[in-house]
Amino acid sequence: MDLKKINSITKYPSIYTYHQLGERGRLNDALTESRGFEESESVYIYEKVDGENSRIIMLKNAEGDRIGNPYGNIADFLRPIADEIIANDQLQGEWALKVIYQESYGGKTKASKHYSDRNTQNYRVFDVFSLNKVELDNLMELQLEKIAEWREHGNQPFYNEDDKQRLVQRLGLQAAPLLEVTTGSHFPISLEDTFSNLKKFEKTQVGIELAGKSEGIIVRTVNRNQIRKIRFEDYERTFRN
Repeated sequence: MDLKKINSITKYPSIYTYHQLGERGRLNDALTESRGFEESESVYIYEKVDGENSRIIMLKNAEGDRIGNPYGNIADFLRPIADEIIANDQLQGEWALKVIYQESYGGKTKASKHYSDRNTQNYRVFDVFSLNKVELDNLMELQLEKIAEWREHGNQPFYNEDDKQRLVQRLGLQAAPLLEVTTGSHFPISLEDTFSNLKKFEKTQVGIELAGKSEGIIVRTVNRNQIRKIRFEDYERTFRN
């Protein structure tokens, strides 16, 4: 098994800001890629948890094989969760590789003070995708640069919102909080209106011993064909005198 290829296949793609970033990290009034959400589309608003992006990678018939990054105790913290999923045989369907993405927060992460006053660690799932054997075998035959090209063109088959929520519930996992569901026609477009709307979600919903400030929100469509991040830091910097 070529672990470099597995790593490339499962890397989480970058998420664009909702408004374009300009000079000195300040936002422009123009929307990234010059488009907002379609008026009739359902728009899901999740809390953006401030921690470290992490992933549980499960390969069928690879029980006992583990590769962990020691950084921030993330691997040691998540390993029992992965072990329980596998031990209870809770993953249904024909799959060869399944990836569960979560934000690991609290603990030794830089924003831990917003969630815990005891450095307690926790996680929240925000995305999932899987590949069947044929799909995985085909990808593993490609060179690394071709795999990266496949990934960067948005070809990772992420679950839609309903399927993701069903999987999280079935496995008894903790999910990033769904704060609101609206439509594209009701989601703000201007910088000022977006910042004003963001302030509704200022307090984190995933506090451990305490509930401080949220990092912001992730806004996405049902099939994840459009996903944007809206962070307090970016808008506060933009409107700072």
